[in-house]
Amino acid sequence: MSTILLCNKPIKADALASQCGIDSSMIFGAQCRQPSMLTAYTPYLIGSDPSNAAKSMVNQLTNTAKNRELTNIALSFGGDNTLAIADISAKLQALGVGTMGASTSFYGNRVGGFTDAVKNYQAALMEYRHVIETKVTSSTIKTAAKQKAMAAFQKMQQGFHHELKAVTGANKSARGTRATNIARSSRNVAKLNITSQIQTSNLVKFSQHAKLLGGGLAVIDFTSRVGNIHNSYKAGQNWEREMFIESSSFALSASTGIAAVNAGTAALGFLMVATPIGWVGLIIGGIAVVGVSAGASMWVNDFAKEDAGDWYDNIMDWIN
Repeated sequence: MSTILLCNKPIKADALASQCGIDSSMIFGAQCRQPSMLTAYTPYLIGSDPSNAAKSMVNQLTNTAKNRELTNIALSFGGDNTLAIADISAKLQALGVGTMGASTSFYGNRVGGFTDAVKNYQAALMEYRHVIETKVTSSTIKTAAKQKAMAAFQKMQQGFHHELKAVTGANKSARGTRATNIARSSRNVAKLNITSQIQTSNLVKFSQHAKLLGGGLAVIDFTSRVGNIHNSYKAGQNWEREMFIESSSFALSASTGIAAVNAGTAALGFLMVATPIGWVGLIIGGIAVVGVSAGASMWVNDFAKEDAGDWYDNIMDWIN
């Protein structure tokens, strides 16, 4: 196992002894250099005698241009959650979730049915969008479509939680009891306990396609294009923003009583939403999920509707 240290501000190496119980002689940067001052958003290796594999990992992470996002996400969601999300994101991208293709059905069981649940949620959202767009007058049809999307969302959340727990459990088992003591109260330092080169590669890919928007919200661009979404965008329609607002608000409010996932430091939720260029994933933690877990569904619904438009605009600015 290799322990990678990330910080969001410059820190003197010898200050980490009092902050996190890490001796400065155990800190190594790229090319195995030992710094007197840790640079913000730069990965460092922690250990007394780093292996060649560990040195390779820190070098690979150092060479990515997106460590600011990786650091911010790790500080927001915790190291274990960040590793798990990167792993899940890699699986979703590899299995073509964003395109809702046949591969999703064929390989879905390889990730505990989570990919199938994502695909079904996407389909339910598109069906709900069709009902809204065609201005169906029957309230019964509208309600049925909305309830179907809510049920699909609940099943997707269960799959996400199951996969998150499975990945973090496997990671903890692989690294055993060895761990570097880093104070949980630190707001500036995060650690990633990496157990394989595959995890390192997943983190690099994740950092390139993820962004923390603040307030416990991270977005993952699956870099996929769905034909009917892109075609409607080219035709001048702008239904995606309203669907984003509607789906995020009813999805959050529908999940009242959702079980908190204690896979590190944060309770997390997952949401797939449409944009003009395809699907993106939202990892939602902090106040939104905590509020839902407490049963404040009406408040969460208002909270989501107030902020979802800004979330969408921020996401589109980032993607474009």
